[in-house]
Amino acid sequence: MSSERRSNGRRALEFPSGSKLSIYSNGHPVNILKVQDISPFGIGLQLDRRLDNGCRISLSYQRGTTAIEVHGTVVWSSVTAAGSDNESAAFRVGIYLQEDQSALNVTLFNAITAG
Repeated sequence: MSSERRSNGRRALEFPSGSKLSIYSNGHPVNILKVQDISPFGIGLQLDRRLDNGCRISLSYQRGTTAIEVHGTVVWSSVTAAGSDNESAAFRVGIYLQEDQSALNVTLFNAITAG
């Protein structure tokens, strides 16, 4: 992981019931195991496979009639140790959300944290 780049705090969260967050890399879905934290500027996720630094992604959020899509770039990634014999390794990623869509980023942050 690189040195701390955040200028604002992030929030750990319980994901809202009835909502779905999807991530796509090169148009292909990646399984989200856990949302670590989120801010209007970025999101930390635990995934079932590695995404390389610099990889461009899209995030799609749906809850009821709300649908939001934002784009970002993986700025760091690391492997997590498997928890038991029945668990495979997972990968943590830090994603920086595109600055030119800041209104959508804030909308996504508010939608996820309002739950």
